[in-house]
Amino acid sequence: MKDRRDKTRTPIQAAGGIVLRGDRQPQFAVVQLRKLGAWVLPKGKLAAGEDAIAAARREVLEETGHRVTVHEFLGTLAYDASRRPKVVQFWRMQALGEPIGGLMRDVKAVQWLALEDAVDRLTHPREQAFLEQVGPIALKSAERSARRARQRPEEGNLVRRAPSRTATMEESKPLAPVARDNPVDHAPQIEQDVGEGAGLVPAADVLAPDVTAPADVTAPAGPVHTEQARKIESAFGHNLIEKTLVWFRQITTHRPPLD
Repeated sequence: MKDRRDKTRTPIQAAGGIVLRGDRQPQFAVVQLRKLGAWVLPKGKLAAGEDAIAAARREVLEETGHRVTVHEFLGTLAYDASRRPKVVQFWRMQALGEPIGGLMRDVKAVQWLALEDAVDRLTHPREQAFLEQVGPIALKSAERSARRARQRPEEGNLVRRAPSRTATMEESKPLAPVARDNPVDHAPQIEQDVGEGAGLVPAADVLAPDVTAPADVTAPAGPVHTEQARKIESAFGHNLIEKTLVWFRQITTHRPPLD
């Protein structure tokens, strides 16, 4: 007699889901049982050897027809059923795509409603109070999950595109053209231009700003031979050296005596 009483008081383990569908305006799933026509949250008893999360996923699929992703644990609802305590654990779930199967025989219909409407549709006050409490939490969590999901592909695209952009910039970087009407500060560039018969750069563009080319040295207008270009460059250099030596002798000769 004692064993029978202990068995009747063993809690019934069950699991279910607070199931949402959609990102912009999420809706909650409520199902109508064929027996008595009660509207309830999708849930059911654990099978032998089945863990609570697996049971919750299975029951939701059977009662709504939707595959789901299971997220955070939301809470436990405990009450008496058939003179035995029943403990139901709930997880937040997100419905995936369209239904993949029909409803189980015990379920007559499923509806997707906004939170307030879903609370009003439920038949049992205990489930109304439970959904009213955990529903806002589920909505906030679902919004965060949707925001992360929208950001993830964009970040991945940026990471994937970065190497290709860098490679393209390095491969297609053009060489700067030589401007004929701008100062040139590299002698090898002048030699290259002359050697290719492209014409001399004006002498004033090669010398320092405070040094002018001698009057008898002018840049020819047309192409010249390489030997002639070297002579002109030598004259420019000699003139610059001479002016530098004159300046150096002047400042050393007329330097005031030290105290």
